[in-house]
Amino acid sequence: MTNHETIPRTILLVDDHDPTREEIYSLIERQQDFHIVGEAGNGVDAVQLAERLHPDLIVMDINMPEKNGFEATREICASDPNARILAFSNHTGEHLIDAILAAGALGFVRKDHAYEELLPAMRKIVNLIC
Repeated sequence: MTNHETIPRTILLVDDHDPTREEIYSLIERQQDFHIVGEAGNGVDAVQLAERLHPDLIVMDINMPEKNGFEATREICASDPNARILAFSNHTGEHLIDAILAAGALGFVRKDHAYEELLPAMRKIVNLIC
């Protein structure tokens, strides 16, 4: 490995909508600086995978079955204060964004802006820990 190569940052991708998760998976995996190490379709699985995998970044949907993104974010951040979570949702509104940031997320990206905003937001958050 040369000095210019970096180890990809590990990502846990959490979204209950399979086609969306597959599309975002494909977008992220095409990047040399990221590698998805786990996927979850609900907040319960997200919490379990976060505890087991300790990813560098979690891309977290807000509205999911079993345990929503707010609850999962709070639980993950309570058990790992170094967790880095980027919220990701179709649902917007200042109150929702404020609530997910208060739960512990470090940023928010709208799904309909994913191709323009997701990767830069992910890089910004992982650089907080590099």
